[in-house]
Amino acid sequence: MDVALHGSSPCATIAAILLITRARQLGMRLRASIVGDATDIAAMHGPAVVYSPVLASCGIGRDLGSGATVVVRGPPGSPLLVSLQDDGTSGWFLVDRDGRGVHVASEAFVRLSRDPRVSARKLAKDLRRAMETLGMSPDPAVLDVLFGAPTTPLSRLILALRAGRAISGLRGEPVTRYLSGADTTTEPLPSTFDREAFEPQLAGGLGFILDGLGTSVRDRVEEWLDTARALAAEDGGRDLPLVYALAEVASHLVQLPPQSILPPLSAHEDAIATAIRAGLTADGDEDANAQLRTMFTFLGGQYVTSASNTLSMPIVPPPTDPVARWTWFCEEAVRGRAWAEEIWPNLMDPPQ
Repeated sequence: MDVALHGSSPCATIAAILLITRARQLGMRLRASIVGDATDIAAMHGPAVVYSPVLASCGIGRDLGSGATVVVRGPPGSPLLVSLQDDGTSGWFLVDRDGRGVHVASEAFVRLSRDPRVSARKLAKDLRRAMETLGMSPDPAVLDVLFGAPTTPLSRLILALRAGRAISGLRGEPVTRYLSGADTTTEPLPSTFDREAFEPQLAGGLGFILDGLGTSVRDRVEEWLDTARALAAEDGGRDLPLVYALAEVASHLVQLPPQSILPPLSAHEDAIATAIRAGLTADGDEDANAQLRTMFTFLGGQYVTSASNTLSMPIVPPPTDPVARWTWFCEEAVRGRAWAEEIWPNLMDPPQ
């Protein structure tokens, strides 16, 4: 059997790889060709972590990834791109790899850690100790997950716990152990930081959050908030985004009963959370699209200048923004899989 696809796009390359692979599994021979230039591809550099069964089955990011998890290397110091969607077509966010933080609250944490004021450094030190108690690595990357993952506050907390513990290799204490179970009717804080609205709440002590904490930690959290309030008065609220980001997560957490169990992550979210560890050290110069081309030619596929009865789909140009570019690449993978499914029945039973 022969099949010719038009354009050296990821969509066409993936469709060809899937068709060749399926034919081999059935003991059949399929000669696939792509009409286009082998070098005319959009570079797809990392570092990136995405759960994509299609890309993984095509050999992308398997050196550091496992199962359907794809880990692509990238330049040292570049932020890690992570997607929470199970096919990478949405849910992307950035994670720090050089100790500075990407999210505004993570950046505030780093500033406090380096602040010449003893009280400011103590705020950061107390937060690091809390993370270590929970078994989490006290790395700004973990805070980027906690504050920046595009999901609900409690889901962000669970992701950060899973990622932070995978990095540290520790188990830590259950976070719900530190809840009092106090009945509260106060609504959790909104996801968007509004300084004018938050400053009065902070001045009032955020009592509903403190009431929801167990006696073993309430006094220390109250003292931490007092120090944060005093520092905000000194520096004009420079690091209030960190205080708010923590308060927002805590305002959802205290709604839970003590000793309760946090809801589990989905399979692909758990895989992504644990793969962040590999992504943080995935230094190198990998091109995921070039890996597709290599896999295609390894399976016997050829690039040609012309062919008869060429099949084609509309070519979507890649964006330049890294997040949008990886979203496009994963969308191309989904399109390629769908195209292969559409082509296969006609290969098996050609129309007369």
